[in-house]
Amino acid sequence: MQAMPDNPSPPATLAELEAQLSYLVNRLASHSQSRLGIMLKQCGASLIVLRTLSVLHIEHGLTINEIAERTFSEQSKASRTIDSMVAAGLVERHTPDTDLRRREVVLTDAGRALLFACWPEMEAFHTLVTKGISKEDLAATRRVLLAMTANLRS
Repeated sequence: MQAMPDNPSPPATLAELEAQLSYLVNRLASHSQSRLGIMLKQCGASLIVLRTLSVLHIEHGLTINEIAERTFSEQSKASRTIDSMVAAGLVERHTPDTDLRRREVVLTDAGRALLFACWPEMEAFHTLVTKGISKEDLAATRRVLLAMTANLRS
């Protein structure tokens, strides 16, 4: 565990700022979202649409709140995205027979087709972002990021 300095103060140099893992994670996320957004636009999807298609491919029938949580988006943005995806025929809303109070969103064949059409862009992005990094370093990075995420959730 990293010890806190006696008198914490903001970084005085760019090197000190870049020594902060949270800064680097946010910078990576910002660059990733921008680059991936450009790449996904070529196949007709946005990042939030592809995240939504992906989670619905894995978990059949999620509420808008569940989708928002899994796609790292605000509930209102997830709701607007789902509305546009329904209009485009990528997803449908339905009420399961087992719980008439629950409104779920499910993937359509068109949504699944778009997911599979765009997935090569996701693979290309993964190849780009991990270029030159060993499998061992990637595995360690994955473990550390999962641990950091768990720390924030607890």
